[in-house]
Amino acid sequence: MIDHGSTEIAAEMIAYETGADLFEVLPVDDHYPMTYAELTDVAKEEQNDKARPAYAGKVSNLSQYDTVFIGAPVWWSDWPMIMYMFFEENAEVLAEKKLVPFSTHEGSGLSGFDKKLSSAVPGSTVLKGLAIRENDCQNKQDSVLEYVKNWISGLGL
Repeated sequence: MIDHGSTEIAAEMIAYETGADLFEVLPVDDHYPMTYAELTDVAKEEQNDKARPAYAGKVSNLSQYDTVFIGAPVWWSDWPMIMYMFFEENAEVLAEKKLVPFSTHEGSGLSGFDKKLSSAVPGSTVLKGLAIRENDCQNKQDSVLEYVKNWISGLGL
């Protein structure tokens, strides 16, 4: 069992380095299994159904931000379907922003998050994304933090 998810660890590093606020996209109905194999089955089913799970809360004053970092674990070479709900519900405001995708994965890399984000939020400016191995987030946090710092400095923000 892990105490903090890999995407949460990466997001906290990004927030620390940039001074960003955090918002976690959590499902209203958290029926997701804890085991990897079962979770991948649910993820595939949601993807096949083009599901749009509801998420809890709203980002306060999303319009006040110029740049929004958006991260998630890779689910079957794509964003989790709940993220598409977030993109769709906030498309108008996000379209005016610089969007910076990041993924956590165990071999899928960025999985086209940048291109898929650009398609999901037309009009936005999508910057270079970052892919971080989940195992590294859990076990090599010092090297991941250096990786995150270098990526952020290369974004030109």
